[in-house]
This record gives sequence, structure tokens and C-alpha cells, in this order.
Amino acid sequence: NFSHDHLEILDESKVVVHSNKHAVGHINNQVSDWSFPMDRVFHNAAQESVYNDCVSQIVDKALDGYNGTVMAYGQTGAGKTFTITGSTENFQERGMIPRALSHLFQSINSMIEHSVTVRVSYMEIYNEILTDLLAAEDEEPKTLTISEDDGVTIVKGLNVRIANNEEEALNLLFEGETNRVIAEHALNHASSRSHCVFTVHIESRSRTQSSSNYTLSKLNFVDLAGSERLGKTKSEGLTKKEAMYINQSLTFLEQVIIAVADRKREHVPFRQSKLTHVLKDSIGGNCNTVMIANIWGESAQLEETISTLRFGTRMMCVANEPLQNVHFDPVLLVKEYEQEIKSLKMELAMHDTLANRSNVSYETYTESQQFDLQQMIRRYISGSLTDIEIVNLRQVKEIFKQFKSIVLSQEKEIEARMIQKYNIDLTADGSKSSRRGSDADGGVGETDGTGFGLGVAPPTAKLEKAAVVETRKLKSRKAPKERLGSGAKKSSQPPSPQEEVPELPPPITPALSSIPPLHPPSSPPTKADAFEEFKRERGSEINRIFVENKKTLGDKKRSAKDLAAVINKSKKEIDSTKSVLEKMRAERIAEEGEAAENVYDEEEFKLLTQLKELKKNYKENHGELKCVQSDISYCQRLVDQARQRLVQEFDQWYLESFVQLGDQTRPSTTTAPLTAMAPSPSPQTVEDNQEKFERLQLELMMENPESIPYLNAKKKMEKRAIYQPKMPGKIKASVRNAPPTVMSKV
Repeated sequence: NFSHDHLEILDESKVVVHSNKHAVGHINNQVSDWSFPMDRVFHNAAQESVYNDCVSQIVDKALDGYNGTVMAYGQTGAGKTFTITGSTENFQERGMIPRALSHLFQSINSMIEHSVTVRVSYMEIYNEILTDLLAAEDEEPKTLTISEDDGVTIVKGLNVRIANNEEEALNLLFEGETNRVIAEHALNHASSRSHCVFTVHIESRSRTQSSSNYTLSKLNFVDLAGSERLGKTKSEGLTKKEAMYINQSLTFLEQVIIAVADRKREHVPFRQSKLTHVLKDSIGGNCNTVMIANIWGESAQLEETISTLRFGTRMMCVANEPLQNVHFDPVLLVKEYEQEIKSLKMELAMHDTLANRSNVSYETYTESQQFDLQQMIRRYISGSLTDIEIVNLRQVKEIFKQFKSIVLSQEKEIEARMIQKYNIDLTADGSKSSRRGSDADGGVGETDGTGFGLGVAPPTAKLEKAAVVETRKLKSRKAPKERLGSGAKKSSQPPSPQEEVPELPPPITPALSSIPPLHPPSSPPTKADAFEEFKRERGSEINRIFVENKKTLGDKKRSAKDLAAVINKSKKEIDSTKSVLEKMRAERIAEEGEAAENVYDEEEFKLLTQLKELKKNYKENHGELKCVQSDISYCQRLVDQARQRLVQEFDQWYLESFVQLGDQTRPSTTTAPLTAMAPSPSPQTVEDNQEKFERLQLELMMENPESIPYLNAKKKMEKRAIYQPKMPGKIKASVRNAPPTVMSKV
């Protein structure tokens, strides 16, 4: 119900709003008409035209290394989510994100000279709390934090997954969509209760050039929650609280845009909210930003329409400065530096040859060269050498290094001579004491010329008799083992894993079943025998997984049983402690009156402390039991899946190995068993609804091959929603998006 009386579109670039508030017979100086210039106005336009005019150029720029942001703003129920994500029930009505992903991967396939890696992240801001929409089911909830690195906003802890093709990227999009928080109110039955940011990270490297630089850009799609007026939405309880957080964050966003547009402002309050902090580099930064203002063109929503259009005109005053994001690979950069150093060394060698300077080396000195240079320096110090010829800077540095080494060695020699001459002993605390005369440990004798003393060892240093006997016994035990070893190899170290002697295979006992028969058996073996053979041969891997999962399930059940016993014991102790405390309290009140109700003696205080500790342990064990029970349900599902897979594989193998083989060897006149086992469909077979739907769907897909990745991603998401429910223990919102329904084509 578009209000043509109040809204007027001029030249597809201007919106004029008429309020008609003039009262008859009264003077009213209020503004009744507003004019809002825009870059482009879309009315009754298809999703494709909006994408081609607004988003297509940003995607092309992102492949060249420029950041891009597409933002949808407006009141609740105006169609922001429809614009960004689109309808999941109609392929032609898909939104900006699916179209951008299709455009992106089509362009990547045509860029033969570049290697492009695409990564995807998806998060929501719900009540000023960052949530990862692509977190694994069994992953512990992380605390996401916003940080900045060289002017780039980064969300630490956010999962960034690789998407190798369009189908994988759409699968990640649908996975995140099912985790979004929605609610119902008077204006929208499926209102988004959070701000969502879908980010595509694009890394492009050249395949033809061995350059170390590469481009790294990101493409943000921001679906802002709609502004609400509580008087119209009639929200209460949690929905009202969510609306307050949404309006607060949108108010901070408008303040940031006003501050960025004002060139005289020195400070921009980006950190007032999580939304503005995340969009810091998208608003007035290094980014190509497009904001799509969605309005509700009814007369009842005229005030919200004016507010949205005013916000759009303020956004047009923000000036961004997009720059190409070129980075350098440190590994390739080191290789380039090494190649440049090698070239410079060759150039120096050529210059030395032309200047008749031979034996000039620019490499690191070897040990022999260092020894020769040290001897040269010693001759220079002693005076036998008058001068040292300087060749290059490396030689000068090495000369200083060897000078330092000689000085330190001479200091050590002088210190050793002083200690030897004056018998100075350096004790543990660093003090010096004279050692003339007898030794403190009972040693006797004089020191020799090298500083070593000859004397009797103290009694404490001798080995006791019992220890000597044990040592001899140990040696006598080791001797026979060493004599039994190989004469060519006497190492006492254990052999490495590569040298371990392989175990001999078990002896092979010939059996009738191991000899191939000349003719196929007249009748197949029983299914019980065939099943055992299948588990040993073809189905060994599935059987191993089944056995391991079953063992894990048994361990979890035993753990749950033990925890339940501990919890029951704690509950009994808590009840008994409470009963003792109640009894003591009743006795105290009976003796001292009501005034002594809140007075505790030492024994009661100990019991209260014990009760508090018991309750704490009870809660911890109860929480752990819940986690174990969820693990049991998950393991039980895995065991059932493995059992079902094992039976299906066995039936197929049994049919291929025995039934069909026996039918092929029989005369051609006997075809009844084969027909009974695998009846071929006849043209008169009646299709059920599912088969008819799949056939029609396949025909539609062949007419429009671009919809194949979109449909496959939806099918995977539907299966995940059915067969992989969320693990308990994870924080969930009260209302979640339902999975997309079947696709129809118009």
C-alpha cells in the first residue's frame, strides 16, 4: 500500500515527502515537505537490478584488493534482511550475498593468472554480545574481542573458514542464517533481533610473477536490526529489552556518522558500541561503502521513513578513501633479499678483479681463517708484524672480535697464575681464602705445577661397602646378557623404531575356502558366515569405527554411572547435614529463645562450611553429568549410524558377491531370482510425491544451471538441521530461523 500522496520519486534520484500537517484556520510554521537527494532510488525493482547498480562494482573492486561494505538500514519490517540475504523459497529473489558469491567465484574462475583464496566469517551482535554464527556444534563458546592492527579492525576468536567454491560459501551462509536470533512483534512476524556481519576475505596471488606482494581485501555485508518504536511494535519482556539495545546501538551509529562527516571533529566515538567498533574501517576508512536505505512506503510509517531518509543523506556526507591493500609475503621477501645479496656479492667480486684485488672474501670467516687472523694479531702485538692490511669492513669487524678474544684469554691466564702463586681458593660465597698448610677436608700434599693437589680423599667421598657389593652384583648380572648379544653389534642403546625386528606372520593353514573353486558354488553361504567374512575384509574399516564408537559409548555410560553414584552420595550427605543443622538450631532456640536464631557456635559454623562445600561439589558433578549425558546421546547416534552403514554395505556386498554371481552362472532361462532381487522399473510404475518432486526439480535445474550450487547448499543445510541437532550446553536464543524450504523457479 504505497502512499503516493505522501511520497514522490523524482528522476530516480530524489525522494520528496509531504506530511500534510497544516490545520485549517491556524498558523503552522512547521516544515511539511522534505526533499532527500539520493544516488539512486529503487521502486518495485527486482533484486538483480539492485545488485547490478549497487553491489557489482564493489565485488569487482574487492578482487583488485579494495575493501568493500554493503549495509542495509531501515525500520523493522522494511525489508533489510530480504535485500541482503533474500528469499530462500525463490531462486530469482535471492539477495545480495548469494549473488555476490556467485559473481565472485565466476570471476575467480576466469582469473587464470591469479591464485585466489576465499575465506568466510559470520557473526552477530546480540544485546552488545558478539556471537560466532559459524562455531562448531561441540565447540565451547568463546569470548570474542575487537582489536585493531595497523588500522584494520579484527575480531579475535572468530572462526574464518575456507570456501573452495560457491556451494561451500552458500553452505556457510545458510549455516549461519539458521543460528540467527529472530522474534515476532506487531510489525514483523520474523524480526531480526541482532546486527549481523557476513565477511568474505579475499587473498589474491600472482601465478606468473614470482613477486612477494599480494592483495588481501575483505567484503562486508551488514544486516542491521531495524529501529523500533515500542508504541507500534507492542514489545514486552525480552523483546522489549532487545529493542532497547537495538535502538541504542543505532543511535551510536548515527552519532559516529555525524562525527565522521564533520571535518572539524578530532575525536570520533567508535568505541561507544560493538557495532560502531566493528564498522570502524567501513565508515570513513579504507573501504568502498554502500548503504541501502529500506523504507516502508505506507502513510502510517511516515515518521520512520523520514528518519531513515535523513540518516541516508547524512551517510552520503561521509568521505571514504579506499586504497589497495597490498601485503608482502615474508618468506618470498627473504628469498628476494637473498638473491639480491648474492648479486651484490658477485658485483663486488667483479669490481675487486678489475681493481687487481685478489683473495678478497665477503663470506663469513671459517675456523681456519679465524685462527690465521688471530696468529697475525699476536704477531702484530709482539712486534714481529708492523702493519695489518685492511681489505674490507668484514675483516675489520673480525679483527676487533679476535682482539677481544685475546684480551679475555690473557685475563684468565693472569688470574690462574695469581691463584697458583698465592694459593687463593674461591669459596662458594665468592670470598677468597688462603690454602697454605693442611687442607680443610683432611687432604695432604703440595700442589703440582698445574694447580692440582695430591692428597688423601676425605672419608665422606669413599664409596660404602654395601654400595660396592651392589655394584659388583649389578655388573655380574649385565655380563651374561652382553655376551649373548651379537658380536658385530655391541651397542647397549635400544633399537630405534626403524630398526625393530618385524614380527613373523602367523603360519598360514590351508583351508578349502582359500582355494579358488573351479566352478562357483551352487548356493551362497549363510548371511551369518558371510557377515563375519565381510567384517574381516571389505567392511573392516566400518567395523573398526563401529567397535571404537561402541567402546567409547560404554566408557561414557560407565562414567555417567559413577557420577550418578557420587551425586547421590553428595545428596545424602547434604540432607543429613541439613537435618543436623535444623536439629541444632531448634535446640538453640528452645534453650535461648528467638534472639539466638542468627547466632552460630563453632560446631554449627563448621557444618555450614561443610554444607556449602557439598553443594558446590554437587553442582559441579551435576553439570559434568549433563555434559556426559549429552556425549552419550551423541555417541549413541554415531553407533546407530555406523551400525546402519555396516548393514547397508554388507547387503550390497552380499548381493554383488553371491546372489548376482550365482544368477550369472545359471542358464539364461532361469531369470526369476534376479528379477525378484532387483526389479527394474516399468513405464507403468506409479511415482510417489517425493519421486515426482525430485524429477521436476532436476528438470528445473537443467534449465537453470546457476541454481545448482544454491540448491545443493540448501539440501546440506536441511540435512544438518535434521540429523545434527545442536549439542546441549550451548547458549541458544529463544527463537531461531527455520531452515529454508524447497526451491521453486518462476
